[in-house]
Formats: sequence, C-alpha cells, structure tokens
Amino acid sequence: SACEKGGQWQQALELFENMWGERVERDTITYNAAISACEKGGKWQKALELFERKQGERVERDTISYSAAISACEKGGQWQQALALFERMWADLVKRDTIIYNAATSACEKGGQWQQALELFGRMWGERVERNTITYNDAISAFEKGGQWQQALELFERMWADGVKRDTTTYNATISASEKGRRWQPAFELFERMRGERVERDTITYNAAISACEKGGQWQHALELFESMWACWVKQDIISYNAAISACEKGGQWQHALELFESMWACWVKQDIISYNAAISACEKGGQWQQALELFENMWGERVERDTITYNAAISACEKGGQWQQALELFERMRGERMERDIITYSATISACEKGGRGQQALELFENMWGERVERDTITY
Repeated sequence: SACEKGGQWQQALELFENMWGERVERDTITYNAAISACEKGGKWQKALELFERKQGERVERDTISYSAAISACEKGGQWQQALALFERMWADLVKRDTIIYNAATSACEKGGQWQQALELFGRMWGERVERNTITYNDAISAFEKGGQWQQALELFERMWADGVKRDTTTYNATISASEKGRRWQPAFELFERMRGERVERDTITYNAAISACEKGGQWQHALELFESMWACWVKQDIISYNAAISACEKGGQWQHALELFESMWACWVKQDIISYNAAISACEKGGQWQQALELFENMWGERVERDTITYNAAISACEKGGQWQQALELFERMRGERMERDIITYSATISACEKGGRGQQALELFENMWGERVERDTITY
C-alpha cells in the first residue's frame, strides 16, 4: 500500500509476488493494493491480470477491486474492458457506487463513446446512486466530444437544480462544448458567470472561450480575453496564441495577427505549424504577400514542417498580390516536398496565372487536375 501511494508499482508487485515464496496468504486488501498500484502506474494489463488471478485463488472481489480495475482500464483507454467489468459486477453481486460509475463513465467519455457514457449517467438514477460533480463533468465532456452542445448546456443548468457544485472542469467542458458548436455567445456568458460563482478560470477556460470567439468571428472579444490573461496571472500557452492569431486572421486584422505571432518568441512560446498557417493566412487576407512569403521561408529555419494548408495560404497570398511566378514556383515545390495538392492549391494557382495573363499555363494546370485525381468545381472552371 505504501508503494502504491508512492507510485512504485514495480516494487508493489515484487512484494506481492514475494508473499507466495514466503508462504504468506494474500487477501482482498493485498490484491486491491497491488491492483491500485498498477492503476496508478498506468499498467492496465497487469491490473486486469491481478484482478483475474483473484478468482483462481478464491479471493473475494469487492467494490474496491472493481473500482481499481475499471480505473486502470479508463487510464489505459480501454473503454470496452471497463464496461465489461462494470457489467460483471451485477453477476458477482457487488454493489456499484458513485466512484464505480464515474470511472466507467470517464472511460466511455475518453473513448469517444458519448452515448454509452450518457446511458451510464441515466442508469445511476434507477440504481439510486448519487451523482456528484465528477459524474456531471464526465457526462458534459461526453456531450462536448459528441458535438451535443445543447445537451451539455442543459446538463450544466441541471446541476444547480440538483444541488451539485460546479467547478472549473464543469465550466471548461461546457464552454468547450459551446465552442465546438460554434456558439460564441453562450461560451462568453459562461465565462463571465464564473466570476459570479467564484469559480477559478484557468488556461483551459480562456483557451476555450478565445476559440469560441474565433469561430464566431468575434476577434475583438478574443483579443480582450487573451490580453486579460496576463492581468489575471493566467499563463498563455501555444493554444491561447494560436486561437487569438486565428481570430485576428478571420477578422481581417493582419497587423494584430503578426504582433501576436512576433510576441510569442519574447514570451518563450515556440511557434508551431498552426501559428505559422494562421499568420500566413492573415497576411494573405490583408494583401501582404511579401510578409506571407517571409513567414513561409522562415519555417525552414525554425524546423517547422509545412503542410498543404501552409502552401495554399502562401499561393493565395501571391495570387492576391499578382505574383503569378511566385505562385507557380510554390506550386511546383509542393511536388518536390511530396505534398498533396488539393482543389484549393489548383484554384489559387490557376487564378494567379489568369490574373497574370498566363492563359496557357492556367489551362495546363486545369488539365493536370485529372491526372492527380483532384475534383474540379465551379471556381476552378
């Protein structure tokens, strides 16, 4: 048990196995401690192996045994195994409590099985098992992953009626559900309500709210939230920056986007492919093709891998700036880097050639689409 609490699962198992050689009988408590040690160490297979060995040694499996084994499966991303154990409890006449339900629900939620998670949530009422903050959080997270933002909000409101306290995780999951549903207003309202309920707002809270504003085209709100993080002593991470840059890009604010991008270095936040793509796209929308190309070329020096989205944004920037040669050069470089060219790539490059009076090259590109199995649409034609 000491090894289990100290996160020393190997030593716990070694002691467990030594008992056989020393002819010391192992009981339910021994097994439970060893299974819990494996669960904390992220060793779900070992936990299940010990769980099954209990039957062979005729050692009773109780609520704690099942709870530790289900939690081990949950941490290991084994939602089917977790559910199988959960259902076996009925046959073994072992009572299921809130902790058991929470572990099984969490396993389903992490496994993307939101319907299963909600079914378990509903069954708790029938078995008269108390639902606590963790139970609701798992259910709301399941709705969030399933794209069911309305149900997430309904469950959030129900907590108040059921007298269940809402914490930071509750708010984060509900704001994130609204963000995924492209509902920036409910997300923003929930963010503001946290102050009234004296619930702490963390980096995840801000990131979800900024992303919601970004998706809703509210770049001013996104920037306000981003700036307020500093004043509230909340750490800005790569997700915060990327969401804020993206919001400025979508709002046509290329200067703000570049300012944020440049400030990342000073704040010890390394720019990734999402940062670069959003900044290049912002320059493209603002008609700043030189800036877009400069960022594009900098990626090589910073060892940031470029993808199709990067090339498309850079080609589009050249197209808008009337730089057909640059657009064609980028288009050809994609082949050298074994980068997939999609309908956006072709449309932007053909448009660049058309604007530059290069009708022949535009037609050649149009014909190439068939060979690369890229479907042509109205814009291409």
